[in-house]
Amino acid sequence: MFLHLHRPGPPLDRFVELVTYYADFQPDHSMERLLPDGAVELIVDLTETPKKLHDSDDPASFRTFRHAWLSGMRHESIVIEAAPGSSMAVIRFRPGGALPFLGFAVDGVTDVVEPLDVVLGARAMALRDRILEAATVPLKMAAVEAWLLERSRGRLEANPVVEYLATRLFAPAGLRIADVVAEVGYSQRHVLGLFQRWVGMAPKQYHRIRRFQQVLHQVTAEVRSDDLAAALALELRGRPATEPDWADVALAHGYYDQSHLARDFRELARVTPSEYVRRYRGLVNYLPIG
Repeated sequence: MFLHLHRPGPPLDRFVELVTYYADFQPDHSMERLLPDGAVELIVDLTETPKKLHDSDDPASFRTFRHAWLSGMRHESIVIEAAPGSSMAVIRFRPGGALPFLGFAVDGVTDVVEPLDVVLGARAMALRDRILEAATVPLKMAAVEAWLLERSRGRLEANPVVEYLATRLFAPAGLRIADVVAEVGYSQRHVLGLFQRWVGMAPKQYHRIRRFQQVLHQVTAEVRSDDLAAALALELRGRPATEPDWADVALAHGYYDQSHLARDFRELARVTPSEYVRRYRGLVNYLPIG
């Protein structure tokens, strides 16, 4: 498998966290549970084989997607196909970063996975054509950046209130949402509307997911969250993380108790904390199935 990670420079870096390109993916499992991670992603499939999005309750039931699709912010996990030979480019937007490229409120695609042409129109599919036509990886990344700049139509203006809130809501234990909202000097109603429009969910829901992400990264601390190449190497070696003291983890991240933490694992990952550790194979938000 070939893997390349690209972090755009200014002005896109304020809106796009990462562009991942990989080719010839060879998993040893048939499906993956993708956990909610607080991001909107645009996925471009560079093969002709349709990919499956399975029903989380009935994996035998699925929808198929071809060429490109958009995955919005998620309150729950989803089950995706792990297809051998896959080749994709994935644009991961920062919190609040997708709106200038979508052209509409981001909560319109929350908990939604839809074909890109359905969401943005047929002309958006030119992104895939440009990536395929580019002869080298640097040219493919340049094609992605050029498409994003064209798609923004000069609307690359971030909302500083949303940026501040998104940063503060990924904070240490003991955070009170009401206190953070009060810091920006706007009414709670106004802040809620801004956050829904730009990020895709309410601040409280977003904070819950970000706190859960902090827990995942702590208990899988062997691999940095931004080092996907090292994560892949760990996955290929099949080496699971060490079981932590869950009571200490819960306390460190502001959960009421261990049962409160366990509830988040059941609802967000559909596994117990211990089962997550047993099934972890290097990629924090992907749990192999089958």
